[in-house]
Amino acid sequence: MAYLLQGLIVFAAWGADFSHPLHLKLKPDCLSCHTGAAASTKLEDNLLPAAEACAGCHKEVSIKRPRAVRLVKFDHAFHVRMGNIAPLLLAAVKGGTYLEDPLPAALRPKLEAAQSACTSCHRGLAESTATGPEHFPHMADCLVCHNKIDPPFSCETCHGADKALKPATHTNDFLDTHNRKGSIAKTGCSNCHGRKFTCLGCH
Repeated sequence: MAYLLQGLIVFAAWGADFSHPLHLKLKPDCLSCHTGAAASTKLEDNLLPAAEACAGCHKEVSIKRPRAVRLVKFDHAFHVRMGNIAPLLLAAVKGGTYLEDPLPAALRPKLEAAQSACTSCHRGLAESTATGPEHFPHMADCLVCHNKIDPPFSCETCHGADKALKPATHTNDFLDTHNRKGSIAKTGCSNCHGRKFTCLGCH
């Protein structure tokens, strides 16, 4: 499942106390536990492991539902078939077209370490003992390929027309205040507006 959070696209519930390194020693293939991911074409699909996947080692299993989503569609099966897209994302980072400001310091080494379709988007999970938003795709990952940026129209393609996607800075008086010198930091604007947006794009 997925939703947008501060430029991240998050595909499942997260929380502490789950060791992916330990479980990958027992089942080295992500699809051993996330069995539906390779065939999932609908956003509504629950791709967290079923209780049966844990029953061999654990007597009691409680797996929460994925968190609420802010997308209207996502096709895991299509993206899994693409294979390891980390080199493509890394090329965008090196070429200055990766739309995330500031660029996370750990992004390059994690992309260089990615070995599969799963780890190219879910970076760092194989070494983590807790699952958090840093292990899920960034919106900038998606924009490497889905690079037609025309807010709000292009946003609605994935997020739907009824989703509240404006950042906290976009208050009711934003149109009056955003052009005052030093009133708004441009960090993060590229995720929604690209790098070449101009005042005339909105006015």
